[in-house]
Amino acid sequence: MLTTAYPKTVTLKDGRSVVLRPFKREDLDGLVAFLQALPEEDRLFLRHDVRDPATVRRWMEELEGGRILPLLALHSDEIVGLGRLYLMNHGWMQHVGHMRLITARTHRHQGLGGLLARELVALGTDHNLEKIQAHVIEDDLGAVKMCQALGFQTAAVLEGMVKDQSGKRRNLAIMVNDVANLSHLIDEWIQESILPAFRVPGGGA
Repeated sequence: MLTTAYPKTVTLKDGRSVVLRPFKREDLDGLVAFLQALPEEDRLFLRHDVRDPATVRRWMEELEGGRILPLLALHSDEIVGLGRLYLMNHGWMQHVGHMRLITARTHRHQGLGGLLARELVALGTDHNLEKIQAHVIEDDLGAVKMCQALGFQTAAVLEGMVKDQSGKRRNLAIMVNDVANLSHLIDEWIQESILPAFRVPGGGA
């Protein structure tokens, strides 16, 4: 379960306040609106077609199964960011989490992606994770740069493994970092604001 440290209010670079808190079932309509409002160029590299209501239904089933730790970022009660940490509750990868992030364009370049990432890493620590991975379409340069800034290393590149939302084949980069390293590097990244807040690839719905 998510910790009781929420909700918490954070301040972005431009002075706007954003509330971070766990997802609740009554947020479902707002989440659907947030995902469906994403522009086409943002949706291109997402793992699933977020315009399809079935995508959100499947996500809810995974949430109820306890495999996901979800966090929302809200500005004036409107969802402007979504972070998820996927857990393996058993088996040989139960020490590894999978992080996905996406932020609204209205709140990028303000450090929101880094703030959400920091919370997910903290949750990973609470769940005794040792490593966190992100699956990145290699051509998604903004997302790749963010992962690199957070210390992720490319463990493998699988050529032509995935198709983007237009059906074009793309290379999939599997990027990994240790949780202990992430905690330190994320704080530095937020302070320096060297890169815009951006979704961690694989980071959509």
